[in-house]
Amino acid sequence: MKEGKWRLGDDEAVSIPLRDRKIGLLGYGAINKKVHKFLSGFDVEFHILKRSWEKSDEIIAKKYLPSQLNEFLTEVDTLIIALPDTDETNNLIGTKELELLGKNKKSVLVNIARGAIINEEALYNALKNNVIAGAALDVWYNYHPESDGDGKKYLYDSKKFPFHELDNVILSPHRAASPHDDLKRWDEVIENISRFANGEKGFINTVDITKGY
Repeated sequence: MKEGKWRLGDDEAVSIPLRDRKIGLLGYGAINKKVHKFLSGFDVEFHILKRSWEKSDEIIAKKYLPSQLNEFLTEVDTLIIALPDTDETNNLIGTKELELLGKNKKSVLVNIARGAIINEEALYNALKNNVIAGAALDVWYNYHPESDGDGKKYLYDSKKFPFHELDNVILSPHRAASPHDDLKRWDEVIENISRFANGEKGFINTVDITKGY
């Protein structure tokens, strides 16, 4: 529209409707809980895989454990990944897993966690060969890229895996949660500093070193 063009053809702006999608939430920490809440207003079906389930969990969704990853992937058509990068999750999603997800030809994935959770080569090949319909990626593999000679820097191996040349992927430079003018996002930091200064315990968002997150 900025170019003064209007409705050149619906094929140029095909959208994926959320209605009746089978949403797979891989990981169910703070981020995917908010994703779940956000998408609950749509007519979708939820499938959730998390580390463990307690009897008190009253979530209306089909529930899976890590040992059921393969079954989980065959049941969903929209995979949203929000896991920490640990020894257990590094390269969790490879060629086999993407093929399972791709059994439904309209399947897409969204990675807002860490790039290394999905094998770089497997992901590129799955997109290039249309094993999955598409992906939206905000996290990457190389956060200290060198210039390619033309002043361009890519957060992945652009020679082996040129994601930017694919037409079925949305690329975002790890800035999906970067509204720097939103001062409320600093409230937890300020609160933790205040508790520390007052000799209090019970800090917000503490890291469990044994788990790696």
